[in-house]
Amino acid sequence: MAETASELLAKWRAQGDACAKQPGAKPLKEGYVWRKVGGVCVQEKAYPGTNITDSDTSKLAARGLRADNSVEETIAIEEAYDQIEEEIQESIKPVSTIRLKSIPAAGVNVNNATLRYPASPTIDAYSDYVSFQFFKYSPPFRNAVASSVTTQNGVRSAFDYNQVSMYSKDNSLGETIVMYMPPDISTGFRSNWGGKAMSNLTRGLLQSAGGDGMAKLNNLGQTFGDTVARAPAMIGAMAIRKAVQKITGDSLTNNDVFGSISGAILNPNVELLFEGMDLRNFSLKFKLVPRNDTEKTNINGIIKSFKKAMLPSNTSTVVFGMKNAALEGGFIDVPSLCRVAFMQGSNEHPHLPRFKMCAITQVDVNYTPDGSYATYADGQPVAIDLTLNFQETKMVFKEDIDAGIA
Repeated sequence: MAETASELLAKWRAQGDACAKQPGAKPLKEGYVWRKVGGVCVQEKAYPGTNITDSDTSKLAARGLRADNSVEETIAIEEAYDQIEEEIQESIKPVSTIRLKSIPAAGVNVNNATLRYPASPTIDAYSDYVSFQFFKYSPPFRNAVASSVTTQNGVRSAFDYNQVSMYSKDNSLGETIVMYMPPDISTGFRSNWGGKAMSNLTRGLLQSAGGDGMAKLNNLGQTFGDTVARAPAMIGAMAIRKAVQKITGDSLTNNDVFGSISGAILNPNVELLFEGMDLRNFSLKFKLVPRNDTEKTNINGIIKSFKKAMLPSNTSTVVFGMKNAALEGGFIDVPSLCRVAFMQGSNEHPHLPRFKMCAITQVDVNYTPDGSYATYADGQPVAIDLTLNFQETKMVFKEDIDAGIA
């Protein structure tokens, strides 16, 4: 079978690698590769980003083959992967602790709000209201630089889990919406606990592991002693199960055997164990009734802003620090984030929930909230229900509660 272009190129590269290892071989010039031509080792200039030379393409052409773009790109990508992998491994610095920096104040200037509802009576520095500020999504590990903190165990590297840099003006999209306090304001935390059943052996081993000092070894020996004492029953149950399976095809568990013969089953040793926390979700609902042209414009603008903020962009900006037409066609940009703040004048409300940066997970717009279709002369609906669902992008810790996240 005739060799393919890829196989020939691989063979010529291997011959070139052998040339580089010969005694007295000259240093390889930048952009060149070793090739063996007529039994003689020479340096030939390679195409940019590849290990392919003019003589390679000529020899392939003589065989009716060609080094097409896919071959060149494959070789270049493989070499790039190897180099990048080495650089990443060298740059990895494990973070030994997590740091929770305080979330900065919302800092809303109600007079500079982009959109507002209602327009009258106006929301001012003496009003209670809810504000929405929009920010570009900041990947948690992009340009993540660990800082040094002093702990009881000395100086350690720390990563800011709360990503306080997300709240900076540089990350802001410059749009602020202020609206009246919705009728239903609530928040809650949900922890996940799950029952875990363990065998007697597992339970004994865990108890031994939880002991102190040299007692662990003694307990471990006692555990295996108990296990050996239970061995005849376990082996007997296993033998019965295998016999039933072989003769009848029925599948039984150990508890089926123990329960039907002895009226007892293995102790399940169920314990409730903590498994983690859910990210907080909350919903806000507004009824928007335009009473004049200003409110009509603001209402439509508010709905449009929330729709745009929750949707991705079909043009990706930068991927791994690169930007080109091929990447733009293969990726989409992550939606924007929203900071929701319940305000009292220019300060955050001291007695209402405070949230970290949120993703907008759902925008529901009901143009017939009263059960019938009704519009003004220009077609504007006389009332619109806007329901917004949010989810925090970060988990809340007990230390955050002390810092004012509640």
